[in-house]
Amino acid sequence: MLLCKCPQLTPLQARFVASFTALCLLGLVFWSLSNPHFAYAAEIDLGEGWAGGEGGDHNWHRIEQDIAEDSGGNEDSDWEELKVLDTEVVIGARQEQLSAIAGNDQANNLNVVAGQTTVWRYPKDLLQVQHADVGVGLPSALEEGNDGLGPMEARRRELRRRDLDGEAAILDRRQANTQIPVFISVNTCLQPTYNGTGMQTAGPPQLTLYVSSDNENGTPGPGGDGSKQFAVPLDEGYAIYTLSTSDDLYMAVHAPDLTSDFAGGWNYDIAVSIDDYYHQANDTDPYLYLVDTDTNAALLVTDNLTQADTGSALYDKWTSLSPPFVMFASSSQNTKLMGLSKSFCGMQNNAQIQAQQSDPNATTSHVEMGMITRGLGDKPKQQFYVTSLNGSSTYYGTLAIKGNSTASGSGIVGGGGKVWQPMNWTTKADGNCRLVFNLDFCDKVAYAVPANYETYPDWPNLRALYDSQASNLYNNFSYSLQQTACDTTSDAQYSLARNCSDCEAAYKEWLCAISIPRCDDWSSQKSYLQKRNMAQPFTNGTSLPSSLLNSNYTPMLGAPTLQGSTAF
Repeated sequence: MLLCKCPQLTPLQARFVASFTALCLLGLVFWSLSNPHFAYAAEIDLGEGWAGGEGGDHNWHRIEQDIAEDSGGNEDSDWEELKVLDTEVVIGARQEQLSAIAGNDQANNLNVVAGQTTVWRYPKDLLQVQHADVGVGLPSALEEGNDGLGPMEARRRELRRRDLDGEAAILDRRQANTQIPVFISVNTCLQPTYNGTGMQTAGPPQLTLYVSSDNENGTPGPGGDGSKQFAVPLDEGYAIYTLSTSDDLYMAVHAPDLTSDFAGGWNYDIAVSIDDYYHQANDTDPYLYLVDTDTNAALLVTDNLTQADTGSALYDKWTSLSPPFVMFASSSQNTKLMGLSKSFCGMQNNAQIQAQQSDPNATTSHVEMGMITRGLGDKPKQQFYVTSLNGSSTYYGTLAIKGNSTASGSGIVGGGGKVWQPMNWTTKADGNCRLVFNLDFCDKVAYAVPANYETYPDWPNLRALYDSQASNLYNNFSYSLQQTACDTTSDAQYSLARNCSDCEAAYKEWLCAISIPRCDDWSSQKSYLQKRNMAQPFTNGTSLPSSLLNSNYTPMLGAPTLQGSTAF
């Protein structure tokens, strides 16, 4: 039997073999204790706005891996294959679109088709970042009283305080691992179009938001475990949900199946914030009111924007503002807005008439805007003059604010905008009235007045006609008032209850009211209307029928009279 003789190793070679053997054994031990994952690396374009691209979460490439692990990590399960195709995750036969929330107070926009579920992941690291910029915004909250403080203003001040805390506050939250309030909001920006027969009576079905903070349910959606997710159907293109958490959040937006009456898909915005809802809606108060209409225009005003006293600093801030609000308007025949009345981006994409903050004089739009104090309480309000309307037509109007009025978009608290409850109005039909407002002398007048479009086609000339007539009549009264001892001692004054300024204001209000009468359609049958100036010939020389001219005046039932006589 032949034996191989082992080569004789030098002392240096012997030490090398011993070291190499120990190193191999150490590697084997490390291998047995670890659970390595091998993967092919690829450049994945997650689109603009993704925070992981530059200076964001450096762990963005783990998102897809975490979704796979949340499904159980079992290679023998039904989740057989995980492929990253752009931003789509294809898991076996089930297809869902996985996207990453770009950051706090960021608009994340995506398309979705019928039957599809889009899944979003909000990493818990975003709970620890600094709060977003609150911005300047309105001078005071709309809910405020005379002190200028209200719930929203208090929240804004709290956000500013937390911003000043800076890194110290962030460190405290991380160390305490506290539950952070999170605000989730969704707006539908586009929706399927109607292609059915007959008149459309309802909008397409609404999307549904699903929310999960359970790591065992990383893909919430229809058919999921109801104990591990929350479902929030969108209402008129809008949904919000809030919860407190210290873990990752998973959200899904599901598109329902469509009937044959609709075609196309949806486009929506979703945003997550630790500050406040990025998208907002008030569905109980229109905050916008009709003043009057004529055949082609409507005049509207907001509610009082503050209860601050005249001359106060807050009052002056409001009156000196550029118009902070916008509005959307559409004919009642416009069915594109069905199902979108609570969505700012939905209104922005589908409304027929839109006010522009950058165009308060209606140079390119059809809505002229300005700040006024006329009307209830003489408090600051915003006025909207909507033109290019059709006669005898009904319109829906929605007050809105873009962002916080001074800033909007991603990175701004409430940057997605806010809408209020829609209101409606109907334009006049006969063409015998025209709106006048913002007069120099009769500055309280804002309504439709008798007008002939052929004689006064130029609106400024019509305003000047009425205003100058009242102003000239007032001059005679002012001469008479000068004969009264207004600026004298109390025992020589005409009255201690009222002074000459009160008398001037009262006479001016009365004079403007009777010299600039309010007008309605000639065909209107409203009980409180009275026909006036009927004997005046028309511009073509004709007059009303003699039977009408010789008829009695219509009694004004309920009007105050002496000794109970009937008023005419």
